[in-house]
Amino acid sequence: MRGFDELVAEAAAADVTGWGFGWLDGRASEERPPWGYARLLAGRLPTVASALDVDTGGGEVLAEVPAFPPRMCATESWPPNARRAAALLGPRGVEVVATRDGDPLPFPDGSSSWW
Repeated sequence: MRGFDELVAEAAAADVTGWGFGWLDGRASEERPPWGYARLLAGRLPTVASALDVDTGGGEVLAEVPAFPPRMCATESWPPNARRAAALLGPRGVEVVATRDGDPLPFPDGSSSWW
């Protein structure tokens, strides 16, 4: 059996860019909710003028949506995920904004009115 320190070192070294937790396969389980967040987004986003996905991760969930509103933005504070989200979502017209944890969102008050 491997020791605690070895397991912690392995977890600390694991690449979780884009919320990729494949290294947990066979070690953990979860039950997904029956309502499907990406499906709800796919139904709603095409009906609005603008939307913001806060802390998008690598953009994988947002990327499942087939159509976006005319103005779609996403924020992400972890640099590896911000780069991944920009590469994944940018070509589809999503503005990905790198943020810093704890800072206010980088959009003026009432931003949706000028979009």
